[in-house]
Amino acid sequence: MKISYHRRRKIKTRRIALSKLIEEGIKEQSKLAELLKVSLPTIKRDLEALKTMTKEDLTFNTKTTSEDILKKKDLILKMLDNEEYYNEKGEININKISLELKTSRSTVLSVLNGE
Repeated sequence: MKISYHRRRKIKTRRIALSKLIEEGIKEQSKLAELLKVSLPTIKRDLEALKTMTKEDLTFNTKTTSEDILKKKDLILKMLDNEEYYNEKGEININKISLELKTSRSTVLSVLNGE
């Protein structure tokens, strides 16, 4: 059975909160269930799942900051000065740039357009 994105996010958020409560010293399952406003079987399931989860599983990915975007923009502009990112006709090889920087074509095109 597939679980929707919002449901998975809700479960992950609850498990992050559960791990923080455990770190604070609250170990009683009934107290955890009361604090998180869920049933006792849900807490038991989450505690079992926490045993196999890593620290990376208990964090959400952060969005890129404006500083990261500016660094990527500078890298793309430096690549445009390098001849190896052009083809025989003298056209820019956008695919090569986007693959090397692991970014989208639209990002490269927006830098080319001066955005």
